Amino acid sequence: MPAAPGLTAREGHNNLSRMNRPLAAAALALLVALSPGCARKEIRGEVSTGLDRKLSTFAFIEDGDLVAFIVDVRATQYREKDAYIPFEVAIANRGFRSMTLTRESFVLVDEQGNRYPAASPKELLQGYEFLDLDRRLAEISDITFNKFSTFTRYRSKFSPTRQVPQVPGEATLVQDTVVLPKFGYLIDFLYFPTPPGGVKGKKFEMFLKTPELPDAVYVKFQVN
Repeated sequence: MPAAPGLTAREGHNNLSRMNRPLAAAALALLVALSPGCARKEIRGEVSTGLDRKLSTFAFIEDGDLVAFIVDVRATQYREKDAYIPFEVAIANRGFRSMTLTRESFVLVDEQGNRYPAASPKELLQGYEFLDLDRRLAEISDITFNKFSTFTRYRSKFSPTRQVPQVPGEATLVQDTVVLPKFGYLIDFLYFPTPPGGVKGKKFEMFLKTPELPDAVYVKFQVN
């Protein structure tokens, strides 16, 4: 490329190099962002545009080497007008000697970056009517039968029911803490306060953080 009028060839080359530096930096940043080796960030102020892989119409999975985390929204879609929204979840421990899970291990984040803690048993018993009906919409056990066939299911019950559970593997009494050994998994229901804007057509992230996890694990999903 010829030098601009009034500039030597070397000066023109230097100017062109300086002009290309922002483009090169932008290209490098894009390459890094798209690299599959990049780790996910902790809870952010805004939900990213992509969604995690689906196992079914309603189930989304983050399938990591250490932890598999599934969020199912089959029951969620029917509860938009209620005070709390249900999510069926599954957690499988692949890499730790044990994982300590509590209700406080989970946080729901909406598109605006608002965070919602899991509802307590008292809140649900006093302000929610569909605890038993929601569990009739459970599907994770059926769609993960082969995926977790070599794992052991452990009893858990973070959220209460009004009737005695009839589901195999479900605990009868509410549990505040579940210790999940390596190659163990659980399937359970969690509830969160309904976001002001509702849930239909909205994207969310559910975060899982335990003392054993160096970074939070999360699932990106949408309620249709």
